[in-house]
Amino acid sequence: MRGAVRCVERSGVSGFSLEEVAGEAGVSRTSIYRYFPEGRAQLVQETATWVLARFWAGIAESVSGYDSLEDRLVHGLVVGSGRIRRSRIMANLMDPDLDELVEALQPAEPLVSGVIRQYMTALIDMERESGRLRDGVSVPEAADYLTRMVLSVMASPAGVDLTDEGEARALVRREFLAGIVG
Repeated sequence: MRGAVRCVERSGVSGFSLEEVAGEAGVSRTSIYRYFPEGRAQLVQETATWVLARFWAGIAESVSGYDSLEDRLVHGLVVGSGRIRRSRIMANLMDPDLDELVEALQPAEPLVSGVIRQYMTALIDMERESGRLRDGVSVPEAADYLTRMVLSVMASPAGVDLTDEGEARALVRREFLAGIVG
Protein backbone atom coordinates (compact mmCIF):
# COMPACT_ATOMS: atom_id res chain seq x y z
CA MET A 1 0.00 0.00 0.00
CA ARG A 2 2.76 2.44 0.82
CA GLY A 3 4.05 2.22 -2.77
CA ALA A 4 0.59 2.99 -4.10
CA VAL A 5 0.23 5.89 -1.67
CA ARG A 6 3.56 7.38 -2.77
CA CYS A 7 2.47 7.12 -6.41
CA VAL A 8 -0.82 8.90 -5.76
CA GLU A 9 0.96 11.60 -3.75
CA ARG A 10 3.41 12.15 -6.57
CA SER A 11 1.17 12.03 -9.64
CA GLY A 12 -2.42 12.01 -8.39
CA VAL A 13 -5.05 9.44 -9.23
CA SER A 14 -5.05 10.19 -12.94
CA GLY A 15 -1.34 9.34 -13.16
CA PHE A 16 -1.71 6.27 -11.02
CA SER A 17 -0.74 3.10 -12.91
CA LEU A 18 0.01 -0.49 -11.98
CA GLU A 19 3.43 -0.17 -13.60
CA GLU A 20 4.25 2.87 -11.50
CA VAL A 21 3.11 1.14 -8.31
CA ALA A 22 5.08 -2.00 -9.15
CA GLY A 23 8.20 0.09 -9.72
CA GLU A 24 7.69 2.03 -6.50
CA ALA A 25 7.15 -1.20 -4.53
CA GLY A 26 10.09 -2.95 -6.20
CA VAL A 27 7.98 -5.81 -7.53
CA SER A 28 6.80 -6.94 -10.95
CA ARG A 29 3.49 -5.94 -12.48
CA THR A 30 2.53 -9.63 -12.25
CA SER A 31 3.01 -9.49 -8.49
CA ILE A 32 0.68 -6.48 -8.30
CA TYR A 33 -1.99 -8.48 -10.18
CA ARG A 34 -1.48 -11.38 -7.77
CA TYR A 35 -2.45 -9.13 -4.86
CA PHE A 36 -5.00 -7.09 -6.82
CA PRO A 37 -6.55 -9.47 -9.38
CA GLU A 38 -9.17 -6.92 -10.40
CA GLY A 39 -6.39 -4.57 -11.48
CA ARG A 40 -6.19 -0.82 -11.18
CA ALA A 41 -9.75 -0.30 -9.93
CA GLN A 42 -9.18 -2.65 -7.00
CA LEU A 43 -5.82 -1.08 -6.22
CA VAL A 44 -7.34 2.43 -6.22
CA GLN A 45 -10.21 1.26 -4.01
CA GLU A 46 -8.02 -0.50 -1.48
CA THR A 47 -5.49 2.34 -1.41
CA ALA A 48 -8.24 4.91 -0.77
CA THR A 49 -9.77 2.71 1.94
CA TRP A 50 -6.36 2.20 3.58
CA VAL A 51 -5.65 5.94 3.59
CA LEU A 52 -9.07 6.70 5.08
CA ALA A 53 -8.65 4.07 7.78
CA ARG A 54 -5.27 5.53 8.77
CA PHE A 55 -6.73 9.05 8.71
CA TRP A 56 -9.59 8.21 11.11
CA ALA A 57 -7.40 6.06 13.35
CA GLY A 58 -4.94 8.96 13.61
CA ILE A 59 -7.69 11.36 14.62
CA ALA A 60 -9.04 8.93 17.23
CA GLU A 61 -5.55 8.54 18.67
CA SER A 62 -4.92 12.29 18.73
CA VAL A 63 -8.08 12.99 20.75
CA SER A 64 -7.86 10.02 23.10
CA GLY A 65 -6.52 12.15 25.95
CA TYR A 66 -9.58 14.41 26.08
CA ASP A 67 -12.36 13.58 28.52
CA SER A 68 -15.45 15.24 27.06
CA LEU A 69 -17.28 14.59 23.83
CA GLU A 70 -17.08 18.30 23.04
CA ASP A 71 -13.31 18.42 23.40
CA ARG A 72 -12.86 15.27 21.32
CA LEU A 73 -15.07 16.61 18.54
CA VAL A 74 -13.40 20.03 18.52
CA HIS A 75 -9.87 18.69 18.49
CA GLY A 76 -10.81 15.96 16.03
CA LEU A 77 -12.12 18.55 13.58
CA VAL A 78 -9.04 20.73 14.02
CA VAL A 79 -6.60 17.83 13.65
CA GLY A 80 -8.55 16.29 10.77
CA SER A 81 -8.75 19.58 8.91
CA GLY A 82 -5.01 20.10 9.27
CA ARG A 83 -4.28 16.58 8.04
CA ILE A 84 -6.52 17.04 5.02
CA ARG A 85 -4.77 20.29 4.12
CA ARG A 86 -1.31 18.74 4.45
CA SER A 87 -2.10 15.53 2.57
CA ARG A 88 -2.41 15.52 -1.19
CA ILE A 89 -4.23 12.21 -1.01
CA MET A 90 -6.78 13.34 1.58
CA ALA A 91 -7.35 16.57 -0.32
CA ASN A 92 -7.95 14.49 -3.46
CA LEU A 93 -10.30 12.16 -1.59
CA MET A 94 -12.38 15.16 -0.56
CA ASP A 95 -12.52 16.60 -4.11
CA PRO A 96 -16.05 15.89 -5.41
CA ASP A 97 -14.86 16.21 -9.04
CA LEU A 98 -12.77 13.05 -8.80
CA ASP A 99 -15.39 10.53 -9.87
CA GLU A 100 -12.95 7.63 -9.80
CA LEU A 101 -12.18 8.15 -6.12
CA VAL A 102 -15.82 8.63 -5.24
CA GLU A 103 -16.66 5.35 -6.98
CA ALA A 104 -13.69 3.63 -5.33
CA LEU A 105 -14.82 4.70 -1.88
CA GLN A 106 -18.48 3.74 -2.22
CA PRO A 107 -17.96 0.13 -1.08
CA ALA A 108 -16.00 1.35 1.97
CA GLU A 109 -18.53 4.03 2.98
CA PRO A 110 -20.73 1.77 5.13
CA LEU A 111 -17.64 0.41 6.89
CA VAL A 112 -16.19 3.88 7.53
CA SER A 113 -19.54 5.23 8.74
CA GLY A 114 -20.06 2.15 10.90
CA VAL A 115 -16.68 2.50 12.59
CA ILE A 116 -17.23 6.19 13.25
CA ARG A 117 -20.77 5.53 14.51
CA GLN A 118 -19.46 2.87 16.89
CA TYR A 119 -16.81 5.29 18.16
CA MET A 120 -19.44 8.02 18.64
CA THR A 121 -21.68 5.56 20.51
CA ALA A 122 -18.88 4.86 22.99
CA LEU A 123 -18.25 8.58 23.47
CA ILE A 124 -21.93 9.35 23.99
CA ASP A 125 -22.15 6.49 26.49
CA MET A 126 -19.29 8.16 28.40
CA GLU A 127 -21.23 11.43 28.38
CA ARG A 128 -24.28 9.62 29.74
CA GLU A 129 -22.22 7.97 32.50
CA SER A 130 -20.75 11.35 33.47
CA GLY A 131 -24.23 12.91 33.66
CA ARG A 132 -23.71 15.33 30.77
CA LEU A 133 -26.20 13.74 28.35
CA ARG A 134 -29.63 15.40 28.09
CA ASP A 135 -32.57 13.39 29.34
CA GLY A 136 -34.36 11.45 26.64
CA VAL A 137 -31.47 11.40 24.17
CA SER A 138 -31.31 8.17 22.20
CA VAL A 139 -27.67 7.07 22.08
CA PRO A 140 -27.97 5.31 18.69
CA GLU A 141 -29.75 8.31 17.13
CA ALA A 142 -27.24 10.77 18.59
CA ALA A 143 -24.33 8.62 17.37
CA ASP A 144 -25.84 8.48 13.89
CA TYR A 145 -26.38 12.25 13.87
CA LEU A 146 -22.82 13.00 15.04
CA THR A 147 -21.38 10.59 12.48
CA ARG A 148 -23.24 12.35 9.68
CA MET A 149 -22.24 15.78 10.98
CA VAL A 150 -18.55 14.90 11.31
CA LEU A 151 -18.39 13.36 7.84
CA SER A 152 -20.28 16.27 6.30
CA VAL A 153 -18.26 19.03 7.96
CA MET A 154 -14.92 17.32 7.31
CA ALA A 155 -15.82 17.00 3.62
CA SER A 156 -17.15 20.54 3.30
CA PRO A 157 -16.67 22.95 6.23
CA ALA A 158 -18.99 25.55 4.64
CA GLY A 159 -17.11 28.69 5.60
CA VAL A 160 -15.92 27.55 9.03
CA ASP A 161 -12.18 27.69 9.61
CA LEU A 162 -11.67 24.32 11.22
CA THR A 163 -8.03 25.12 11.92
CA ASP A 164 -9.26 27.74 14.39
CA GLU A 165 -10.15 26.01 17.66
CA GLY A 166 -12.55 28.79 18.67
CA GLU A 167 -14.54 28.51 15.42
CA ALA A 168 -14.53 24.72 15.64
CA ARG A 169 -15.75 24.84 19.25
CA ALA A 170 -18.56 27.27 18.40
CA LEU A 171 -19.65 25.01 15.53
CA VAL A 172 -19.56 21.90 17.72
CA ARG A 173 -21.59 23.57 20.48
CA ARG A 174 -24.13 25.11 18.11
CA GLU A 175 -24.59 22.41 15.45
CA PHE A 176 -23.34 19.14 16.92
CA LEU A 177 -24.16 19.07 20.62
CA ALA A 178 -26.94 21.56 21.33
CA GLY A 179 -29.61 18.87 21.59
CA ILE A 180 -27.37 16.12 22.98
CA VAL A 181 -25.50 17.41 26.01
CA GLY A 182 -26.86 19.64 28.69
